[in-house]
Amino acid sequence: MTLVKEPATTSYYENRSLAVFPPFGMQEVLEGEYFPQVEAWIGDHLAGRDQLLKLNTRKELALHDPVISDTVVTEDVLLPYHGTVLNHYNEENMTQELDMLQELNEYCSRKGIGFLYVGIPEQSNAFRDRYPSWLNDSSYRDDSLRTDFMTGLAERGIDHLEMAQYLSADYEKFYSKTDHHYNLYGAYETYLRIMEYVNAHYRTAPVTEGLEITPVESSFLGSRNRKLFGLFQSDDRLYTYTLADPVPFERYDNGNPVEATVFAADRQNMYNYYMGGDVAETVIHTNRPELPDVLVVGDSFTNALETILYTSFDEMRSLDFRHYTEKSIYDYLKEYQPDVILYVRDDLSYIVTDGNGGLGLQ
Repeated sequence: MTLVKEPATTSYYENRSLAVFPPFGMQEVLEGEYFPQVEAWIGDHLAGRDQLLKLNTRKELALHDPVISDTVVTEDVLLPYHGTVLNHYNEENMTQELDMLQELNEYCSRKGIGFLYVGIPEQSNAFRDRYPSWLNDSSYRDDSLRTDFMTGLAERGIDHLEMAQYLSADYEKFYSKTDHHYNLYGAYETYLRIMEYVNAHYRTAPVTEGLEITPVESSFLGSRNRKLFGLFQSDDRLYTYTLADPVPFERYDNGNPVEATVFAADRQNMYNYYMGGDVAETVIHTNRPELPDVLVVGDSFTNALETILYTSFDEMRSLDFRHYTEKSIYDYLKEYQPDVILYVRDDLSYIVTDGNGGLGLQ
């Protein structure tokens, strides 16, 4: 059955690519590389694999195993298991990122563009007190990377907004219990702080206040619960909102016109509900030329933020350099010069140098 069934390319529940069957080569056989690759392929494509993994997850949950599929299972929150003590970081990567940001910030200053670095705590940092005390507890409390990075931004004169000081007021309200992102409440709080900074330092733009935020009716399958096949019982929810005064707009994804919505009706059970998930380039026109334009750069943490941010600008552009490969950030700015750039990163990604950490400059 394994040999005749159509092989999948990705695992939905594990959120990863599956092994590809290796081409036969005598050299690989002689060097002992071929059959381990075949074994990895069989392990990834075994008939009934998902059913077996799901059954094993049920067993481990019933036995109250503390770590299942690299996920730390607490009473009401799911967290990542890092395995090693997180008391160090790659100083070379940090210097590389800070130098790149300094150069970009100086370019923006010459062009009259406001540049704001927005740092957001990742869910496991927000809930780090939920890790069991015996599970390398101190390793999840090390803040040297975060504090050193923010200090580096300040020393280089880069405007930055550290959202930890605001979101820490109520992590229970602002974060998902079973997903690695903040929820819509957290995104809205981030939006309000960004707009406060933008209006004080860069451009005048209206602030959308008094959102009516309500839970989505569909059950929510967070990214961490997905690794457990959705078997972890939780009251975690997705949220949506309604505007007192709707803002009409046109939307384009990767250059193509798409439905003018910021919520994906067919994805109401996952974080991809916001903006339809990760898109290389999204452009939203609200046709209000008296307002400034904004460019948002970042990964999935920008998605929920974008659902609100567009209401304050004439044009909102969004780039995710994990998928956008047409231009570097400088080539893009030569063609489209926004009034404000928001560079949004979660604190586990501050010194990641590829994808959005590279801005298409590699």
